Amino acid sequence: MTSNLEACRRFLSENAAKEALQREVESVIISYGDLRLKKEEFTFNDGTSKALFCLNGTIPVLYKSSTYNIPVAIFLYDNHPHKAPIVYVRPTPTMQIKANNFVDTNGLVCLPYISEWKHPGSDLVGLLAVLQVTFGERPPVFSRLPAPSQPISAAPYPPSYPQVGFYPQPAPGRVEIGSGWQMPTSANICTMPMPQMPNYNSPFPDSVGPAPNFPNPQPGNPYDPQKTEAFPATPFRTPETLCYPTQAPAYHTTGSLTEDQLLPSIRSAVADKIRREQQELIYQYNDELKAIGQTQSELNDGRQKLLRMIEQMKDEQKKASENLEKLERENKELEELCANLDSAGEVDVDEAVFIEYPLYRQLVSSFAKEQAIEDAMYYLREALGKGVLDLDTYLERIRRLSKDQFELRSTVLLCRQEAGLPG
Repeated sequence: MTSNLEACRRFLSENAAKEALQREVESVIISYGDLRLKKEEFTFNDGTSKALFCLNGTIPVLYKSSTYNIPVAIFLYDNHPHKAPIVYVRPTPTMQIKANNFVDTNGLVCLPYISEWKHPGSDLVGLLAVLQVTFGERPPVFSRLPAPSQPISAAPYPPSYPQVGFYPQPAPGRVEIGSGWQMPTSANICTMPMPQMPNYNSPFPDSVGPAPNFPNPQPGNPYDPQKTEAFPATPFRTPETLCYPTQAPAYHTTGSLTEDQLLPSIRSAVADKIRREQQELIYQYNDELKAIGQTQSELNDGRQKLLRMIEQMKDEQKKASENLEKLERENKELEELCANLDSAGEVDVDEAVFIEYPLYRQLVSSFAKEQAIEDAMYYLREALGKGVLDLDTYLERIRRLSKDQFELRSTVLLCRQEAGLPG
């Protein structure tokens, strides 16, 4: 463990790995000592290749109360842990991939933990723990079958003796047809050793000596490099030695299992199925709960927005009511003024402007006359420019108006001084 960890640290330092990647890989090596870190060329689906860090080795998996080592390869991107790793099951030459919902025929592992990878909630140690649980429920590999043994050939029996084929019992969960043997012709048939038939209650006596050990094909199970066999399986049995009398007997065979033998197997199968169904329901309901939670959050946000909009509408309605009342009052006042003006008749402008004090009356009168003279002088200039008046007439009238304007302006200034108004 220590040497593997030190070698891993040196390898990461030599390849200038990021600090986050170093921490995660060291945690994995400490927890899973059979994994080794290396750099390996990885070919993507578009045909491009790139050298990636790879954790290669085996992880222990508990299956039916026994521990087995499953070979895996975990490829890490350069921006790990911000991007999910790529996980493969790597079978050895004596193994074969068993595809299921989480492992395809190429060994690629597809789990919700990988597809929903999000740093820092997801890490390599958690991924390996999920792989152990998943592979313990659904093993991703089983051992390959060796080449089947050659059947023993012999001449057929005389017509009074039927030919009997012997087939090994397959392991539970896999059906494999074994090699059969034919009984040879012999005058002294009872003294010739024959292959033993498994679990048959024969009415005939056994012959001398045990049966020869013929090679039998083994059923496929998940591979364990540290064991001579894969996952527990029922081995092939060798047929029993039978001795046949000179007359054809009536055969009685009972190969059925007892209820006590079937009950644990049925319980185990039912428990496995319940666990798988439970896991699927957990994933399904978790997704539904997430969707419901997201919908509830969106509904709560919408409710708050609606409440704010309702309050805003109430404020605007209140302001609109106040403005409407003010408009109605002013409209009523205007209607009263219009009615009063209509009843008063025509108003003389000169009489409408009445000034009580003589000083102010003289000030207003002088100012109005001075402004009238200013307007007259303006129109005289316009007439001169258009050629309506000749120059002598224009100068004569301008001189007279200027004299009157000077007197009026002097009067206005004196009145303002007497009234105390600014000059």
